[in-house]
Amino acid sequence: MRWLLIFLVGWMIADACVERINFNLPHNYSTDVVVDGLITNEPGPYTVKLSSVIKTDDTYPLGVPLYAKYVTIFDNVGNSEELILTGQGVYQTQTGGIQGVIGREYHIKVEMEDGSIFESAPDKMNPVGGVDSVYYSFESHPREDQPPAYLYRIFMDGHSSPGEDNYFRWKFNGTYVVETLPQFTHCPSPPCGYCPAPCSGYAFDSQNNIKPIAGKSCSCCRCWVTPREGKPKVSDNQVSANGKFSKIEMGTIPIDFYTFFEKYRVEIVQMSLSRAGFDFWKAIQAQKEGVGSLFQPITGTLPTNLSEVNHLRGVQGIFYASAVTKKQIYLDKSIHPVDIIVPEDFCAGAIRQGAIGMDCRIAFPGSTSTNVQPADWK
Repeated sequence: MRWLLIFLVGWMIADACVERINFNLPHNYSTDVVVDGLITNEPGPYTVKLSSVIKTDDTYPLGVPLYAKYVTIFDNVGNSEELILTGQGVYQTQTGGIQGVIGREYHIKVEMEDGSIFESAPDKMNPVGGVDSVYYSFESHPREDQPPAYLYRIFMDGHSSPGEDNYFRWKFNGTYVVETLPQFTHCPSPPCGYCPAPCSGYAFDSQNNIKPIAGKSCSCCRCWVTPREGKPKVSDNQVSANGKFSKIEMGTIPIDFYTFFEKYRVEIVQMSLSRAGFDFWKAIQAQKEGVGSLFQPITGTLPTNLSEVNHLRGVQGIFYASAVTKKQIYLDKSIHPVDIIVPEDFCAGAIRQGAIGMDCRIAFPGSTSTNVQPADWK
């Protein structure tokens, strides 16, 4: 049990900040290099990731990592920086290194050990406009033989910069804080027994009772959880003649014991795109909307702004430049017009009410969880 828990925690940490959108490709893509990178006007480091299987989201291709001889970012005014290998197929700029500037163009050059060289077309960092407001509406949805489902639907208003292309990507980042009870982690045997997780600060005493360990606190009881984005959202004729867009629907928040254990932070990110970046993310959005499930892999060829100069290997993915602006609001649990049902845990004929008995870093599949409070959490 312990080694399995350690493995799961390690896997979740390595997979942190991932919003996965998976793609199935024909076998002839198996030797393609996937380049996934982004530079913004926010301070770095910036990340470029290389793999041999295209499983793309906004900044993280999951697959078989690849390693390059050199990975270099260039701008159109003579600046460049060679990236440093920081993980499996992961290359980053240095803190305080090159930084994106609105109006400049950026491209990447990746040189592999086999002599193949991949380059992206120059991508201009366009002005980003701004997010003017973020707001929500409450909804109740009846369910057969169950209490109604409650949710908040999130909207945003914003604007573009005058005289600029209206190509944007919008992201809805939701984060909530939870507390779990990992001392009540279920044991594989006997059925419905409890085995305190090593990180819980609890252990069995000599009488086989679960007791707190003197001087040891729980390191996996309190986490900040961020659900992964189901699909990208890009602008598509939403901008009016005066550069305003209003009531853009961004997503929903289920109202339950965990999402509003304390409060929920809504962050709306607006990212400027060139036409190449827009075409890439629009293609992903369209394909995700065309399948029956958000978790169903996508098939098909995506546009790319990368090419291999020696025609030795194929390449997929994108390296693009984006100016970024964002706005946050917090929703407190006290605003609910309804009561929240406290979950129940049935074990060995007994009922325990309250938070889930699990390490909070692995208790919420489909999300990334960390026991480190975000630096900008209020």
